[in-house]
Amino acid sequence: MLSESDFLVLNAIFLKKVVAAPQVAEMTGIAVEDIERCLEAATRQGWLMDMGADGVMALEEGLAQVTGHYQTAYADLRSNAVLTDWYKAFESLNHRFVGAVTEWQETDSERSQQRIMQAADRLAQDIAKLIPFIPRYAAYVRRMERSMERADAGERDYVCNPTVDSVHNVWFEFHEDILHVLGRPRDTT
Repeated sequence: MLSESDFLVLNAIFLKKVVAAPQVAEMTGIAVEDIERCLEAATRQGWLMDMGADGVMALEEGLAQVTGHYQTAYADLRSNAVLTDWYKAFESLNHRFVGAVTEWQETDSERSQQRIMQAADRLAQDIAKLIPFIPRYAAYVRRMERSMERADAGERDYVCNPTVDSVHNVWFEFHEDILHVLGRPRDTT
């Protein structure tokens, strides 16, 4: 099984697809030097591919390391009623969020942005309830709050832009993460 810090680094790559060390540091709170050491070791092991200035990308064996860690580290939580009930409530919030994002992309209205921010604020509060079970989730709360602050300050890229740590990106990554923790497939309907 991976060490916790190696998992955090590799999981950031797993969630972002292609990412550089400074972005991983922003996501995880791990020092860039420590991340670079992990990336070098994982690349030598054939888990990652160096993509130059864009960063690194997980290869099949690297993906297997991350998903294997999820399966082992979170096996006991998959039947925890608190988490499964939490996820059921999240599905409703996620549905509202997706609707607000769609509306924002179509209309670019203040109303839709406000709906996105309200859902994001609610999610940050709800994620905080999971921190006793999964302490690393504090990073999602921090990232969500930072993205909301920037969006509220008029930096509209922090609502849904895929090239920054936007509210939408943080939400999407968290959703992918909790699905893997619970061992659930992504609903594609």
